[in-house]
Amino acid sequence: MSIAREERRADVQRRIDEVAGVLAETLLGMWRAKHRAERRGEPWPPPEPPKPEPTRRSVLSDRPKALRRAFRELAPGDEPVANVLLQTTWFPVLELWLEPAGGKRTRAVLEYGSVVMGIVVLDEYGDAAVLRALAVRATHRRQGHGRSIVEFIVRHAYQTGVGRMYAASGTPWFAEEVGFEVRERELVPEEARRLPGIIDAPRNAFVFELTPTMSGRRAPRRSGPRSASEAIAIEPRGPRCRRSSQT
Repeated sequence: MSIAREERRADVQRRIDEVAGVLAETLLGMWRAKHRAERRGEPWPPPEPPKPEPTRRSVLSDRPKALRRAFRELAPGDEPVANVLLQTTWFPVLELWLEPAGGKRTRAVLEYGSVVMGIVVLDEYGDAAVLRALAVRATHRRQGHGRSIVEFIVRHAYQTGVGRMYAASGTPWFAEEVGFEVRERELVPEEARRLPGIIDAPRNAFVFELTPTMSGRRAPRRSGPRSASEAIAIEPRGPRCRRSSQT
């Protein structure tokens, strides 16, 4: 027992001596560094290195990202919202997923911040097309969504080869604002008057016509008349008299 006790005591003393040696070397090193700094005229203890400034975030990065409009095809999961939106139009909701006889139907929605804001339905018949429905959430109107939808669907019509677009609406101010022109029904080509969306429109509805463009915006107005009645209504202009200049 005494031998084991002596071994433990010797082990403890050895560890104490090791710690004391390390401490002595550390103190000696600090003393030498202090005198070295005093000879050089340097401050002791040396000043702490400056702390790096925290990375400044851009003011723009703190702002929420601007919401963007995105268009995509109507999906089955959009049907509840689409049905509610289409209730504000003349389009028969039960025909949403049907194809028009002899034509092709395009159904698209406008997303704004991952929320469906509007819907548009276009029936294409070769060179002609009818804008069957366009609707925007009532709480988000007057924010440019309707105009964006029109420009999108007009670009689509242009890319698919549509030469003339027609629409029937009870709000002439909006149709004219986005580029459509009012047409008297009897002046619309007969084949266009027979298309669904025009032939079954209410009698008090306005009929509009538009030439699709690549940008989706209003095409330059024509300088000439579209019909004989328009030509008669235009006052003929006589030739202008040139004034002779004397030098």
